[in-house]
Amino acid sequence: MGALSTIDWAGLGLKILAAIVILIITAILAAVVKAGIARLTQKVPALQRPGVDGAGLGASLGTIASMVVWLLGLIIILGIFQLSQVLSPVIAMLEQGLSFIPNIIGAVFVFIIGLTIAKIVRALIVTALNAVDFGKLLGTAQSGFEKATGGVTAAPAHAGPQGAPAQAGQPGQPGHSGQPGQPGQPAQQRSKVPEILGSVVFALIMIVVSIAALQILGIASISDPASAMLSGVFTAIPNIIAAVALVGIGVLIARFVSGLFRPILESSGIDAWLTKQEILPQGSSATPTVLRIVEIAVVLFFAVMGAQVLGFAQITAILSEILALGGNVLFGGAIIAAGFFIAMIVGKVLSGTVSTVVRWAIIILFTAMGLQSMGVADSIIEMAFGALVIGGAAAGVLAFGLGGREAAARQLAKLEKSSESAAANPAGGSGPAPSTGTAVPPPPDA
Repeated sequence: MGALSTIDWAGLGLKILAAIVILIITAILAAVVKAGIARLTQKVPALQRPGVDGAGLGASLGTIASMVVWLLGLIIILGIFQLSQVLSPVIAMLEQGLSFIPNIIGAVFVFIIGLTIAKIVRALIVTALNAVDFGKLLGTAQSGFEKATGGVTAAPAHAGPQGAPAQAGQPGQPGHSGQPGQPGQPAQQRSKVPEILGSVVFALIMIVVSIAALQILGIASISDPASAMLSGVFTAIPNIIAAVALVGIGVLIARFVSGLFRPILESSGIDAWLTKQEILPQGSSATPTVLRIVEIAVVLFFAVMGAQVLGFAQITAILSEILALGGNVLFGGAIIAAGFFIAMIVGKVLSGTVSTVVRWAIIILFTAMGLQSMGVADSIIEMAFGALVIGGAAAGVLAFGLGGREAAARQLAKLEKSSESAAANPAGGSGPAPSTGTAVPPPPDA
């Protein structure tokens, strides 16, 4: 009875009553917060799209918010009963969790503001660039480029009634809407340049905004790697733009060189000569193939520079090797072509069997030189050429040795008769040698 008499029953009753009231208030607040968040999420347009479960997300967020309310109510109740041993860890955990709320709110605020700005900028860029008729602009530039390089200018889209398609943007034609990029135009007439540029600018802005939001968040384990990754991507964008610009310049230069060489090759008569030499079939032309090779070589050269700008060592090495191999092949092909040209000239100067032999010897020699310049099986070519030369020399020696025995016997008989005549007339007289009664044996029959 002594212990019970020391208890402040009035104070304890007030504490219990206060705890009950707090529990009731907490339950009401938790229910109100949960229902309010669920209704709020239903009014957000972004959460009502197909494939997005806005109701489920609202229920989850409401549950989390109600649990936070219950946690606060229980902390107040523990404080009323002065249970410090239980209250201290809970308060520490709650303080640690609530300390991230300002950072989270700041990061979300920055991200939302940045997303809004990025959307506005993208819409402005797309709207402004849609006022430019890129199809007509590119067509005019291509026509001027082809005129400058001496190429054949392509017929415009409204060329006329001879089977050429009429321009879709003209009045009276299908798809005319009065403004470029409108739904009335065909899909092939609408340029994708504004959308592409708008998307690129949108991505750049979002990268900057994401880095700022992650830095505000303050979670080092998440923000530091993500910021490093996004910073690397953002740093690589100028190199990517420079590489794309280099490749684009290479394409333009390739087209310029192609347009520059086209009239030269067409007026040189090389196609007629190749057809006459039966190298090309009748009606074929080597000019497009040569121009395509030249264009590929120029683009590859600029692609190597683009890969160097990007810092891709492996791709740079591969493209450099391909470019070097292509140069060797072109140089070897030029040597072989020069051999055929020289053989043709020699064939016109000489005639008969000698002409055929010399022509084929020149062709074989220059073909071996060209293949060796290409780097195609150097040892095999050297062995084959050496075997051909040695075999030809051996064949000549054997042919002269086996087929010229009669001529050699006659020459030996003449030499023997001359030596006997000189021995019989040592004085060097011009008269006939005295007869000795001995007949000179006739030359041996072969």
